[in-house]
Amino acid sequence: MKVSKPQHQLEVQMAKDINFDQFSEIIKERASKLNDNLEKSIKLCVEKVRSDIQYSMANTSRNMNVTYYKNNKTKAHHPSLPGNPPAPDTGNLRESIRYEVHNDDGKVYGIVGSTQKKPDYGLYLEYGTSDGRIAPRPWLRPAMRNDNEFIHRTIAIAVKNTLTGESK
Repeated sequence: MKVSKPQHQLEVQMAKDINFDQFSEIIKERASKLNDNLEKSIKLCVEKVRSDIQYSMANTSRNMNVTYYKNNKTKAHHPSLPGNPPAPDTGNLRESIRYEVHNDDGKVYGIVGSTQKKPDYGLYLEYGTSDGRIAPRPWLRPAMRNDNEFIHRTIAIAVKNTLTGESK
């Protein structure tokens, strides 16, 4: 009958076999790769959010019972139903949706939003106006909620693959 070593003796033996200089180098290399992989993953995430926002605006339900006229009453616009993403009239808001990815001192993050400032139309549509002239037609928060699982999964995969040394 063969007697095996107790578990703690095996752990001590394994610790003696580790080259800590090599281990330290592996950790440094993986930390550097993690930042790069997070940046790539976050870029995928903000691109998806931007795409989903633009898609939701282009495919929102319109209120055919309400018509606004522009250009000396020659152009009709049917707004979206309140609570749905805004229906494009000129397309300026939809085309102003941009994203940025930042990698500042090891902090990697993305920003998605409208670059349209005058007027701050995207904000008015997202939350409505205090005077009630514009009902809320959220476009950013729903996209973020809908993409939340994708964002978490994408970042988790990047972290896992980096730490395990996989190159997916």
